[in-house]
Amino acid sequence: MEINDIVSVVATSGEYVGKYKGIEEGNLSIEDPRMIIRNPESGEMGFARGIAVTGQENPTSVVFNNYVFCVPCNDSIVKAFTEATSKIVTPPKSSIIT
Repeated sequence: MEINDIVSVVATSGEYVGKYKGIEEGNLSIEDPRMIIRNPESGEMGFARGIAVTGQENPTSVVFNNYVFCVPCNDSIVKAFTEATSKIVTPPKSSIIT
């Protein structure tokens, strides 16, 4: 894995996606972390706006001291993560009423 690759981190507390920043002394760091959540009714996957219910919204980074594994994300997750964390705001589609 390279710095800034979008990765999935599986920990005992759940699954997270973020930009890989490295491993130092066994501690894994990711930037723009997002917890994976699923809609219980539809089963659709999405990203929480944080990594803990009581934590800060949209944290900039997180360090995992205990994790099960870390792997690169598939292309569809990379695209969804990039869209979810992009600073670019797309205006709503305009329409002309005549």
